[in-house]
Amino acid sequence: MADRQLKQFGHDIFSWVKAFPRNTPRYVTERLPIIKWLPKYNRTWAFRDIVAGITVGLIVVPQGMSYAKIAGLQVQHGLYSAYIGAIFYCFMGTSKDLTIGPTAVISLITGELVTELAGRMSAPAVAAISCLCVGAFTLILGVLRLGIILDFFPTTVLVGYTSGAAATIVIQQIPKWLGVPNINNRAPVYDIIIKMFQAFGTLSWLDLVFGLVSFVLLIAIGLAVDRWGRGRFAIQFIKISRFFIVTVLATALSFAINHNAPSDEKGNRVFKLSIVKTVPSGLPTPAVPSITSEIFSEIAPKLFAISIAVILEHIAIGKAFARKNRYQMDSNQELVALGLANVTASFFGAYAVTGSFSRSAVKFQCGVRSPFAGFITGALVLLALFFLTPVFFYIPDAALSAVIMVAVSVLISPPSVFIQFYRVNLWDFLSSQVALWVTIFVSVETGIAAGVAFSLIVLLFRVARPNFHVLRQIKDRPDVFIDSALDSTIETVSPPHGVLVFRIEESTTFPNAEAFKTWVLDETYKYTRFGGHIKPASEKLWSDDMDVHVRNLRKIAHGADSHVTDDDLPKLRAVVLDFSAVNSIDSTGLQGLFDLRDLLKDYAGVTDEPSTFFEVHFVGIQSSILHVLELSGITRPVAPISLQKIEVLDHTTSGDEIVPETANKKSHTDIGSAAVSVLGQSPFLKEAGLVHLTVRDAVDSVLIRSQSWENDHGNKGSDFGSISKTDIHYV
Repeated sequence: MADRQLKQFGHDIFSWVKAFPRNTPRYVTERLPIIKWLPKYNRTWAFRDIVAGITVGLIVVPQGMSYAKIAGLQVQHGLYSAYIGAIFYCFMGTSKDLTIGPTAVISLITGELVTELAGRMSAPAVAAISCLCVGAFTLILGVLRLGIILDFFPTTVLVGYTSGAAATIVIQQIPKWLGVPNINNRAPVYDIIIKMFQAFGTLSWLDLVFGLVSFVLLIAIGLAVDRWGRGRFAIQFIKISRFFIVTVLATALSFAINHNAPSDEKGNRVFKLSIVKTVPSGLPTPAVPSITSEIFSEIAPKLFAISIAVILEHIAIGKAFARKNRYQMDSNQELVALGLANVTASFFGAYAVTGSFSRSAVKFQCGVRSPFAGFITGALVLLALFFLTPVFFYIPDAALSAVIMVAVSVLISPPSVFIQFYRVNLWDFLSSQVALWVTIFVSVETGIAAGVAFSLIVLLFRVARPNFHVLRQIKDRPDVFIDSALDSTIETVSPPHGVLVFRIEESTTFPNAEAFKTWVLDETYKYTRFGGHIKPASEKLWSDDMDVHVRNLRKIAHGADSHVTDDDLPKLRAVVLDFSAVNSIDSTGLQGLFDLRDLLKDYAGVTDEPSTFFEVHFVGIQSSILHVLELSGITRPVAPISLQKIEVLDHTTSGDEIVPETANKKSHTDIGSAAVSVLGQSPFLKEAGLVHLTVRDAVDSVLIRSQSWENDHGNKGSDFGSISKTDIHYV
């Protein structure tokens, strides 16, 4: 129950605060996992960790610079994010495979934020404040162990918005990749495409050649290694390092073309193709991010979207590799590590970082053995910042665009994934499509919000309109009751006349209480007749159209050509409610049960004739629900009952009837509120109360209690008659 879990959560927080002083050393150890694994570090692991660290470093340098361009920042900011994330995670991470740093999706959302605040804040300032806010939010979730918030973001939405963001990035890079100048790649996707075709005549052929050749090389290397290099790490390493290799080759050619570029009348060098140009060497001076309250309130929704995207991407990737390698990842510690990494990075010119799928996959392929590989990666990026920035000057923008397009293309899910969603569940497919297309044509944060909102609406609809079932017993298995509508190949028979069995596949709460009550009543009208006194027309209300409603329901149930009348149907004698799927019940749901019971009693005729037999039985109630129902008085308390001598129907029969045999009386519990069979007694008398373990027990209990009632009332008005063999089934 949610209230019990909330109380337990509050108790855990109180206990944690109370015990914090004496548990501080243990808490520090938990927050710095390196304290645990470093003393146990095996020297044989070092080779794999160093190879993995260097390999990821060769990838993250060109990727980091490329992703910074997506974020609307200078390329060095991507490297700042890369080294801080990698080194920080070495000390606080709980996954050996995961590597954190700049990623495509987060770069895209950051770029949208930079564009939104252009003219009011500098791009580095926007990136820093977003990094700080994302880190603080993530850190709070981790410290308070509020990772449950992630459960409201379905996998289908994650797939949809990730694919949409990746497709958006690819489209944004096409102008630079093809050398089409003066295109605002922050404009809507459709506007980029239109403007690009309009300006196609002004493209730079040299940029086009660099872009196309870089793209073809990246694809060709990948395909060639996949075909001929399986199982051979040395060849696989070529594919892993292809971004670095192509970037180096393109930079070398660019230097050869541009190093003697002439200058214009103002002294500015005129290069023959678009290049990165000056990249500051070393590290920036630490600075505290600042923002006004007005701007913060304006961008809060986008900051929340970045935070959610950061957390979802990180946890999903980490869990995937932990599951693949069969080790445990502490999700709350991951949030703490991610939060502190972003908070720290915000002071050093970085933007928001999270787990990278592609780079984590590379670490896995390299056989990484511990988080120490992240330290090697961070150190390599630092070396690049201090010693290689002059080389970065000549990196072609077209080549960087090609690197971006190939790198993010793996994030675009193929059609087969969405087809699988469709086959599994239509609503899952629709939620993925909402997230996909809204992300492409509006924005990433709107895509996330739209996808999640759609999924929550579907969830609420499922709660408000769950599946209800009328149960019938299997002919050859009288102890098993199913909904015959779900499988017409199984032959079923109806319960005894006047007994209806219903199942609800959801908790009984305020969204579905009225629907459940209405559905049970409608099903009751279909298969039983009114047991009370029929009012004359003069006494009916002006709005009473029950006769028409019941007649229409019976046409649906028995066929439009049928002419089912009350004489063809039995009186209602009992309703059995299977609550085995009910996990919780609230006040509205409880009131709905009382209202349903009263309406059923009226329909059975109890109001007009108090001596009429009618009961409501419950099956499979969980202990927490049973406690609520007992307190409310709608069920009788289940408690041990003293054994009493009563007459029991023996198996000796006369014709089709089971008749009492006074010579064969046996001991049995009293037929009271919760009678239970005693070993050695008649097996069909298992339970005679209002709460039962199985539907079979409930139906048998109804038959036995109705027989007792008939004996006491002289069979007046009974549709059951005497209990026959066809009504009692031995289990």
